[in-house]
Amino acid sequence: MLLEGTMYILGIHLDKPFLQISRIRKTRKGIEVEWTKTASLKPNEEKPPHPETVSADPKPIGGPQTNVKPQYTTPKTEAVFGGPSANVKQQYTTPKTEAVFGGPQTNVKQQYTTPKTEAVFGGPQTNVKRLYIGDFKGKVVSGLSPKDFLVRSVDVKIANQKHMEKAIAFQSEALSHFKEEEVLIVPWIAKREKGKAEALLFTVPRAEMKSHLATLEQLGIDPDVVSATPSALCHFFRWKFPKLTDAFLIDLGSQEVSCVLMEKGMLKKAHAIPAGVEDLLQALYEDRKRILLKSEIEGAAKQIDLLLLKSQLNPHLSNEIHALKQEIAKIFHSFTRDALRPILFTGRSDAFIHLKEFLIDSLNEEWSLTVEEQKSAVSLGLCIEQAQNGALQLRKEEFFPRKNWVRMGRTALLLLGCSLLLSIALAVFGMQFAQTGKEEMLRAIKTPLRHTLLTEQSSETPIDQWIDAIEKSNQEYVYLSQAPKVTEVLAWLSAHPLLEELKLEGDPIDLQEIRVQLVKYPTLRSPNDPYLEKVELEFRFQSMMNARRFHEALREGDDKVNPNLEISWDVLQDGYRTSFYLKNRSPYVP
Repeated sequence: MLLEGTMYILGIHLDKPFLQISRIRKTRKGIEVEWTKTASLKPNEEKPPHPETVSADPKPIGGPQTNVKPQYTTPKTEAVFGGPSANVKQQYTTPKTEAVFGGPQTNVKQQYTTPKTEAVFGGPQTNVKRLYIGDFKGKVVSGLSPKDFLVRSVDVKIANQKHMEKAIAFQSEALSHFKEEEVLIVPWIAKREKGKAEALLFTVPRAEMKSHLATLEQLGIDPDVVSATPSALCHFFRWKFPKLTDAFLIDLGSQEVSCVLMEKGMLKKAHAIPAGVEDLLQALYEDRKRILLKSEIEGAAKQIDLLLLKSQLNPHLSNEIHALKQEIAKIFHSFTRDALRPILFTGRSDAFIHLKEFLIDSLNEEWSLTVEEQKSAVSLGLCIEQAQNGALQLRKEEFFPRKNWVRMGRTALLLLGCSLLLSIALAVFGMQFAQTGKEEMLRAIKTPLRHTLLTEQSSETPIDQWIDAIEKSNQEYVYLSQAPKVTEVLAWLSAHPLLEELKLEGDPIDLQEIRVQLVKYPTLRSPNDPYLEKVELEFRFQSMMNARRFHEALREGDDKVNPNLEISWDVLQDGYRTSFYLKNRSPYVP
């Protein structure tokens, strides 16, 4: 049941052969993690249905704890290195070299009565089914791996914040060398400031997006949003540790290891190493396939301390883990340039004992996470990112979810219906209000003008007659001047075609004096007199012919000069004088 004002978000991280699922609830008080679970997608297990059937059941993952505790009645260091406990002796009837490195398989099978996929990842199908019951109708979000996209930082300087995204998209076309029909280029603004912005430019091949959605579709999942797992990790750590701003993040996935650089709480760089925990387990299986079944490798790996690993006894595992360590070191130095910053791990860090300490020599435990938090960091980060404003959405253009279009269409129809109902209601209310106003006006004037109103007339007839009479006599007020303004006269002189032509010929008019006089206008005694405005000019021309041409132009008249009235012309000692009358402006209301 969805409460009013509450947002439910389901984060899905596909880490084959496992599926990490987290669900959060966002309210006005903040973000609350409801549960996190991990389901196995191995062939012998049932595929999960659509996430809308995911339950809010907070039961933990895996088999009952009563099955797990008898396996490890003493600490792991005693179980592996031969501690003096009697319980250990009862578990391992043969020496350590037999139980772990080549003893009878009967003892090994007795040691691992429950496989890891059952104890930790919900192996039995009954546990997987229990994860997918109920009814979920919130937002579903998944994330792309760093190997499926390219991310770059872009700085844009623009004054108008409204056109920021368009400017970033325009700049991205110049930076990208990919074909537009093959990739999706999605800008995401990380930080806005006055006149500039810091943005991340995600370039996603359309084939990778299509493959990601097809894989989820096989599991019955159609996400509303597709984000990026490196961005999800940054949002998770910023939510978990608000004071942590810069860090180097390492996510130990099943098929790959993701390295992420976080600066100022935001994603800066990301890279994926095509080797994961499953590759380490496969290497261990190559070393132990004579003594262990493949289903027992995960349990055996939990008993191996990598800090005490002997390469001669585990050549495949030793080569694989050292190669992974070197790759992480290369990426770390490439991203950070040897700058001091915390290194944090997420993912399946419990696959081996001291796996994190082996991969990073100087590991800082100041920002520590539990094993469960490390495994669910990506799925939780996807949820937390979508609970904030301006979340990343890589599902664009043809990949935009159809159900969102349907949802938007229904919302648009609902808004249109509400708008029509509101318009009809306003129209009816307006008509009633106008009718009420007419009736009140009639009642107010009925008493003083009772002798002018006929009793047999309706209430609307006198008012309509008065309105018609007012509209018929609606003329321009005579005391509003229709004569041109002085500014209009000056503008007319500056833009006169003949004066512009003479100016280009090198003989511009030299105005000495301008007088504008209103010689006639309506008064109380003669309200019908028109407005009449007179202009007198004193000017000079170098050529007498040019002065004559100007005189002829005034006599012909234009939109300002009235040629029907007197136009005087006098020749002075050092110039010319002319006077003429102006045409009045047209009235505002005819």
